[in-house]
Amino acid sequence: MIGISYHAGGMKDLPLHEVITILADVGYDAIEMMCGPEAHIPSGEVTDSLLKEVKAMTSEQGLKVSVINPFAGPGLYQLALKDQQGAVDHYALLQDVAVALGAHGVNFLTGYGGDKGDAFAWRCLVDVLKPICRRAEELGVTMNIHNHEATTIDASSKVTLLIEHVGSDALKSLNDITNFYHLGEDIAEVTEKLGPLTAHCHVKGVTGMYPYSTFLIPGETGDELDFRTFAESLGKTGYDKYISVETFPHMRMEKAQIAYDMMARTLKDLGLR
Repeated sequence: MIGISYHAGGMKDLPLHEVITILADVGYDAIEMMCGPEAHIPSGEVTDSLLKEVKAMTSEQGLKVSVINPFAGPGLYQLALKDQQGAVDHYALLQDVAVALGAHGVNFLTGYGGDKGDAFAWRCLVDVLKPICRRAEELGVTMNIHNHEATTIDASSKVTLLIEHVGSDALKSLNDITNFYHLGEDIAEVTEKLGPLTAHCHVKGVTGMYPYSTFLIPGETGDELDFRTFAESLGKTGYDKYISVETFPHMRMEKAQIAYDMMARTLKDLGLR
């Protein structure tokens, strides 16, 4: 079965306890928890007591924590370029948060390294990911590459190449299918290709193609993303983790309900929920 999660950044303007209550009332299985400079869990203020409080809030409402998201922080390349050990230490903190909250992994954006050349950025990413992933292996969590337009890792071929270079079983794909789609990749093809490497998924609604695309609530009128094909393709690969709804604070408050209704209905129709 495939679980439905919600990227808490879509409600960063609300207190965490309100977000958790909303998601539980709608029927979500999990929350993708933010831990960053502008997050519900401020990365500079993490304590054992805070994590116990967050764990209690989610458990009381019947929600799991799917993954940890370093929301609004710099990309990994930018962190490593400034201070490689600092980048390793930052992601060690996020890994510890994941373990404390029962999440199965930590997402990361690579950031863009064109200022010093693409090859330099790649080598920097590989070098910093090796120690980060060694620690992830020891803890039993994954590091999930979030593909994104305008970053070093934007296409599926780059996801697989980065994993090959780092050589760690802990390095996985976060399949943000909307980001692949609006850059021109085929939904079924990319999903089945990355299937064995996929540890988490994101879905946004979208109209148009990059750089003229506009993100929408998944399932709202005008959404052009073929979620059914995405879900079918995940089912073919045996995927049984979470798909996180990714929305934005400026979208209307019904966003969590609209996305959940469409996804739950589709997954149930396909026998995947």
